Amino acid sequence: MMIEVGELTREVGATAARAIEDELDWEHLPHVHAFAFERITLNKADRNGWDANVVLRDGQAMRMTVALDPDRMGYTNATFDTDGTENGRTVCRIAPGEGDCCTMHLRFFVPDRPGLDKPAVGKFYSDMWTRLIDEDEPKMIHRTRALKEGASLHKQRRQVTLADGSVCNVPLVCPHQGLPFDCEPDSVGVMTCPWHGYRFDPRTGECLSGQIKGWRQAG
Repeated sequence: MMIEVGELTREVGATAARAIEDELDWEHLPHVHAFAFERITLNKADRNGWDANVVLRDGQAMRMTVALDPDRMGYTNATFDTDGTENGRTVCRIAPGEGDCCTMHLRFFVPDRPGLDKPAVGKFYSDMWTRLIDEDEPKMIHRTRALKEGASLHKQRRQVTLADGSVCNVPLVCPHQGLPFDCEPDSVGVMTCPWHGYRFDPRTGECLSGQIKGWRQAG
């Protein structure tokens, strides 16, 4: 039996739609939330949620599922041990606010086990989700700007210098979701987006990891 151990209410400077979009974005977990996630392998995903195997930073392996509520104003995020036993559940409801903001109300559930320290477990979940939302909120805000500015934002460029001294013009935002492309080339001239880990060749704009087309260099 799962019992409630705590809750968290959080104001966010982005709309409910952006908060839902962020929860559906499984790819960002090991990049934006590197403190918690080592890697993630997707099993399945659609517009209503996803299922993936994750490895936490401490080496613990588990399965994670996200399922949106039918009205798309909330979701359930559940985690399972490798034997399929559910070990935690977060239930979130989102209330739209004025302008680009919303309120997230999260409730935390765990299995009712002998000796369970409910206050300690509740604090763990509250602290963890506070940090997750702290790290996700800038992403939601940047995404809002990208959607508002559209193509004009993607056309803006800055210069980076490669190890051999050559200079390349690269976008200010990643072509994937329009999030800040504020990384620098590594020693072999590859740029890795900090939001989703997509890798790009700044000389050509090609996405080396193959998920998207990249950007077109000016002729």
